Amino acid sequence: MTSTYKLALSIGMIVSLLSAGIYAQSAGSELNHFAAENISFDYPAAYSVTEESTPEAQQFVIKRKGSSVQLTIVVMQRLVLRNELPAAIDKFTEPLVKNVAATLGAGKNSPERTSFQTQIGTKQAEGIRLRSTRRTGEVIWVRWSLRLIGLAFVRSVADESVASALLQTVSSSLRVEAPIVAAMAAGTEPNEKEKVEGGVLNGKALTLPHPAYPPLARAAHVSGTVTVQVLIDEQGNVSAAHAVDGHPLLQSVCVAAAREARFSPTLLEGEPVRVTGVIKYNFIPR
Repeated sequence: MTSTYKLALSIGMIVSLLSAGIYAQSAGSELNHFAAENISFDYPAAYSVTEESTPEAQQFVIKRKGSSVQLTIVVMQRLVLRNELPAAIDKFTEPLVKNVAATLGAGKNSPERTSFQTQIGTKQAEGIRLRSTRRTGEVIWVRWSLRLIGLAFVRSVADESVASALLQTVSSSLRVEAPIVAAMAAGTEPNEKEKVEGGVLNGKALTLPHPAYPPLARAAHVSGTVTVQVLIDEQGNVSAAHAVDGHPLLQSVCVAAAREARFSPTLLEGEPVRVTGVIKYNFIPR
């Protein structure tokens, strides 16, 4: 075997190894996207997500087989107003801290606790870090879109670097949808606790195009009121519309007109919310 051939063979082996390493690194960095009602996030493809929700809270567990790393995301179902926030945080975080402490398995010795702050998505969050001899756990919480969001994160010391990558991926991509509140009477602020069904939004619109009278409906002398249920997004645009009442010949033009309506953004305690209500269109035969 000539020296030139040996050199070429060695270079080929090095290139192959480098290529394999690059491929492995690329494969390991692949992400999956998870989306459920109110929440979405990215996570490494090597992990799996299991839902363990209850009537009180959505709960999603992210873990990988054979690894000590486990990240649990908890989203409180009901909205939390500012005046009840301190008590709600205590009630919300206490079971998370207890579960993390139990997972650390410190025995008779209580895990060491320290407080810290971190970033979750676009929000500044509070946290408690618990340490035992071989494991670390964290409970992180933040009020986001009027809901309490909690992360319970445990891992062994040996898996610290892998765990940090998981938390960074999930926390930086986490998104929480604005809540939906029902339209209120004019001059009042929306309140999640009040049961208001589909208030009329005509008088609150910045622009409210009127639907054209369909020729077929005009020829048939069809008249009356069409009611369109709408969902208004955080910017005041109609994101969804469907007719709930009125003559079938008039409904499609009313839905099309409702989608073009524009409203002022609605805030609840400084947070943008989505609003549901109805727009009514009246047709008089000519």
